[in-house]
Parts: sequence; C-alpha cells; structure tokens
Amino acid sequence: MPRRVDPPTRSTFGTVTVPGNRAGAIVSLGLVVISWLAIPIARPFLLGTAVLGIVFALILRWKHR
Repeated sequence: MPRRVDPPTRSTFGTVTVPGNRAGAIVSLGLVVISWLAIPIARPFLLGTAVLGIVFALILRWKHR
C-alpha cells in the first residue's frame, strides 16, 4: 500500500502583510535592502521600481495640489 503524501503547507513568510504606517515603511525598506544585498539580479528591477514610484508620486502630488 503506498504511503499517503500530504500537500505542502503554506509558509508564514509567504504572506507578510505590511501596514501603511511608519512601521510598515521600515519593514518595506528593510525588505528592499535585504533584496538588494541578497539578489543581485533584482537590482535593476528595484531601481526601476523606485524611479517609477518617484515619478508617479510627483505626478500625483502635482495633480492634487
């Protein structure tokens, strides 16, 4: 009789929620720093994301003034 294999359980690290306050900003910046140091191939993506985020933030700020 074959042994029953249970499906893999979901990791607690895969569902990290980040609140929209200062603590969430610190967590987000920490994740970016860790990603920058640990995954060199992700550096262009991180830089592009930062540039686009700044551009969109400036556009939204300009429109809502």
